[in-house]
Amino acid sequence: MRATGPNPVVSWWFGGETPVVLSSLAAIGAALCLLAGCVGAGRVEPTSSLVQLEPWATAELGSSAAAICQDGETLLVLENSGTRIIRLAIDDWRLASAPQETLPLTERLTAPAGIAADRFYIYVYDDHRLYRMPKDKISLQAWLNNVRVAGLASFEPGITLVSDADRNAIWYKGFFGESRLFMSSAEVARPGAMVALRDGTFAVLSAASRLLYFFNRSGVVTRSVSLPAACDLLAANEQGTLCMGVRGKPQVWVLSAGKMTGYSLPDSVSPLSFAVVGDRLAVLDAGTKLCVFRISE
Repeated sequence: MRATGPNPVVSWWFGGETPVVLSSLAAIGAALCLLAGCVGAGRVEPTSSLVQLEPWATAELGSSAAAICQDGETLLVLENSGTRIIRLAIDDWRLASAPQETLPLTERLTAPAGIAADRFYIYVYDDHRLYRMPKDKISLQAWLNNVRVAGLASFEPGITLVSDADRNAIWYKGFFGESRLFMSSAEVARPGAMVALRDGTFAVLSAASRLLYFFNRSGVVTRSVSLPAACDLLAANEQGTLCMGVRGKPQVWVLSAGKMTGYSLPDSVSPLSFAVVGDRLAVLDAGTKLCVFRISE
């Protein structure tokens, strides 16, 4: 499965089935001051100004990409060709040339849109179908049909929660392919990007408002946080730090230990996807470059 030896794709410079129902910067700074309190969980305290970030490392991609995600200490890059995934071994982000492997897809995605991973599987999706691929076997399987995925989160290895952009719902997709409604629009309006957190809870962005919702494994919303914008990008590290942003806008908001910090990225950066490994935020820039930023915890 693994390709060995040098690969010229990246060079670094430093600086199933249809679900069945079972059950400009100043303005942003001001908006940050309007953060709502968290129900039953203290308050989120915003910083009063945005912090300017410069890339800590950049990488030109040999082929354009649709999305990235974290997989342990590596990054997975889903190419726009819909035919392969590139895995980057970014040990502490300190390699002049990132070791990598190519994972060919046994079925071509018509319009690659996103990627995620858990302990056992890699998940990819296009504009109408979710697939999964075992990590020990290159075999792409249709996992959920007739769905426009807005977000994915690992419930348990091999079990996923799926934000459905068309049905305004979150689905539970079981290990053996069973599907059931997990949360409806009554709990979260137009759920979007979603992540699992280390305490066993989940966070999901609402595409209908400037809200970040937190919910438990029973699908009960435990708190919500007001955001300075209706974000559509969300990523988290193992420590529970959340990074949020808007596609095409060079800004990121970081929520850590009850504190919200706004960062301004270089104007030339056009984010398409986020991934966080430790204190490094990787941004897929316009589909052609990876920009890595160091964020404070």
